[in-house]
Amino acid sequence: MLFAFSIFCMVVSFLPLGIRSALEPAVMDSRLQRLEWEVFNSQVKKELRTAEKIMVQNEKLIMILEGQTILYERYGSNIRRRVDYSGHEILLQNIAEVRYEMTENGVEIFVEDQRGDAHSSTVRSFIDLEVVPL
Repeated sequence: MLFAFSIFCMVVSFLPLGIRSALEPAVMDSRLQRLEWEVFNSQVKKELRTAEKIMVQNEKLIMILEGQTILYERYGSNIRRRVDYSGHEILLQNIAEVRYEMTENGVEIFVEDQRGDAHSSTVRSFIDLEVVPL
């Protein structure tokens, strides 16, 4: 009985360390940033794969989709999405740099956050794109 109680006390003594590290703000921010990137990446893929036209201008990605102009642009330290040049949907926050590059049948996206973490993704379209040069 005393042995079991001593094991229990040892386990309980390590519990606060585990809780503190799990709830540490930097760890939580990192998890949220990773989740935010995955959601952003998923939405871009969904729209880009069905886009009729794709254009890249500076830090902007412009897609024509079912007669609507979908715009992904840097807005301060955020990336926002606009439809027909109106609206304000924040997709990514705390961005230091964003870059879009045209590839064959798609776009390569490079994002660096304010902590210096870099993310990239290549999205290809399922249909033949009309790539509009600027």
